[in-house]
Amino acid sequence: FSCIDFLDVALRFARSSAVLKSQSARTFDRRGTILEASVQNDAPLVDALRVMDASRSTVCPATLAELSGAFGGLVASNVVSATDLKLVVLEERHDVLDLSVNEFIAWRQSVMSGNVDHMLRQQRLQRFNVVSVDAGDSLHMLAHRLLASKLQRIFLSSDEISRIVGIVSSRDILVEVLDQLI
Repeated sequence: FSCIDFLDVALRFARSSAVLKSQSARTFDRRGTILEASVQNDAPLVDALRVMDASRSTVCPATLAELSGAFGGLVASNVVSATDLKLVVLEERHDVLDLSVNEFIAWRQSVMSGNVDHMLRQQRLQRFNVVSVDAGDSLHMLAHRLLASKLQRIFLSSDEISRIVGIVSSRDILVEVLDQLI
């Protein structure tokens, strides 16, 4: 039984749904430190892997320094994921680990363009590069979006600054509300 399973069950009950509806996703706003959990597009791919390891995350947004300024937050141009390592192994292309983030993303897209299942999933999620929820939304909305996306983590965005300000998992949501549910 995982955190995502627990969250799915919690959304089915009125009391736990009310708790989630009463709290803002803004609690996960990390606009001041989110750049530390990202990597520049021209950085080596191994830097993205190091960032994921250091932040204990399965995703790392790729950004351009020019787009992430004094407002805080970041503008993600794409995402590197721990599951990308599975693709590297399956394709037996360990050499791509020496590429820059941009070069790796281009390689990944060329490999995935031939994968019909992946293309259908992308269409079903109706997403481009990232799935996000606005910081002003409730934890209930965030939880629904996380479950609907079938992803482990989604991005928290801020309409005020048009930037990504956080990365949220089902575990993060549950830790935030657990005291109120017990």
